[in-house]
Amino acid sequence: MDPQDRRALARLRKDPAMRALVARVGPPRFHEYSREDLLANLLEAIVSQQLSGKVARVIYDRLKALGGRGFPNPRRLLQHTDEELKAVGLSRAKTASIRDLADAVLTGRLDLDALEDLPDGEVEAALVRVKGIGPWTAHMVLIFALRRPDVWPAADLGVRKALQRVLHLPALPSPSEAEPLGDRWRPFRSYACWYLWQMMDGG
Repeated sequence: MDPQDRRALARLRKDPAMRALVARVGPPRFHEYSREDLLANLLEAIVSQQLSGKVARVIYDRLKALGGRGFPNPRRLLQHTDEELKAVGLSRAKTASIRDLADAVLTGRLDLDALEDLPDGEVEAALVRVKGIGPWTAHMVLIFALRRPDVWPAADLGVRKALQRVLHLPALPSPSEAEPLGDRWRPFRSYACWYLWQMMDGG
């Protein structure tokens, strides 16, 4: 466990609402979600939009197989036809998004190397300029690819359902209501999200 993980774990163990969940799930396992590089993480985040984790993994593995050796290569992604991309299970919108992402990387509209050193807000602003990448996808990249510790996707339905359970709320909080509820876990809200998702997955 790296030092950031240890600090986050110590912080969450002190929170009465999170203590039992942390004890049940165990240490955070962010390394399980990390792909070979940032482009691969972005591609998987696009594939995962509005899909279960299991279905998303199947489609991503098909996309990876289609890409062949050296995946992910933005130039080769652009060489595939729409029909080939849709055949792996991608929707029309996700096909367009992956094409725009590959073009953005090739042309320099999106500098992946520069993202590592940018603040969270600037990373999100850069990513959402790509067609089909919205705040949710940008947040997933910040949490799982860039390992930013304090990201809070308040609009995520799983997070809001878990908040209702763990905080014993009378109703499902709206995104605007969920936003301040994460303040109790600063500066490790990304970790709180991960544990809340584990709760919803039966962890």
